[in-house]
Amino acid sequence: MKRIVVIGASGATGRLLVDGALARGHDVHAVVRNPGSYSHGPHAQLTVHRGDVLDPASIAAVITPQSVVVSGLGARSKSDAGVLTSGARAVLAAHPSAVVWLGAIGTGRSATAVSRLTHSLLKAGFGAEYGDKTAADSLIQDAGHTVVHAGPLNDKAERRLSAVPLASVTHQFFPAFVSRADVARIMLDEAENPTYRGQILIPQRNSRP
Repeated sequence: MKRIVVIGASGATGRLLVDGALARGHDVHAVVRNPGSYSHGPHAQLTVHRGDVLDPASIAAVITPQSVVVSGLGARSKSDAGVLTSGARAVLAAHPSAVVWLGAIGTGRSATAVSRLTHSLLKAGFGAEYGDKTAADSLIQDAGHTVVHAGPLNDKAERRLSAVPLASVTHQFFPAFVSRADVARIMLDEAENPTYRGQILIPQRNSRP
């Protein structure tokens, strides 16, 4: 059993990370800005904490050296640009044993996995959030932790996608939609058994027979 800290636990992906970690029998600590509005049912192995990545002390109070952090953190609007970088810095300053961070394929170091046109569209579409995403991802990866770069997320059923290191990924003109359930499973697999430290993982369909 691991001590799993979920950052951004109230979001759609964060909730799946919490539920998945509980189902695997871990000691789960959900970090949310407003615990009073967090609607997860009671569970013996779930502790809910008030925390805000803009308040590093509140994050440090939850993370221990034995903690594995999984992050479903995302900017809710373009005015939130900077939240991801602040979150990455707050998490790293607390010195957890491992981090699995969620990012977007086609941004930063995974720009080579998509077409130049797609990368340009993503950069324009994200606006100020693009720099925030790439800076946060780089901080996590350069600290020796794992970043998962997924395509646009949806709430469809899991497709059992594989976690493919960026160096081995199949080039995509435009990234395919990915189920949050697949992303949460891949992130928790890496949290349980950190295999790709310092690397970017891409959820993709396994092309092998």
